[in-house]
Amino acid sequence: MSVKAYILIDTLEGKEKRVLMALRGKPGIVSVNCVEGSPNIIMLAEAEERRKLAKLTIQALSTVEALTSDIQCLPVSN
Repeated sequence: MSVKAYILIDTLEGKEKRVLMALRGKPGIVSVNCVEGSPNIIMLAEAEERRKLAKLTIQALSTVEALTSDIQCLPVSN
């Protein structure tokens, strides 16, 4: 069973597309989308377990410039 996280990202003004392109295709990243307002990017990451998910997410975000903040949201299963 896989673990997912939604990451809400704010970028420097005008850098959204650059960040979007930098995050696409990174390991563990399922989707990355620009949205209106704040946050201006929503990313979905997935891995086999939480520790690997955390590692992949940190690696993906640490390689991208122009990020101002991010919030990681882990879905709660019912």
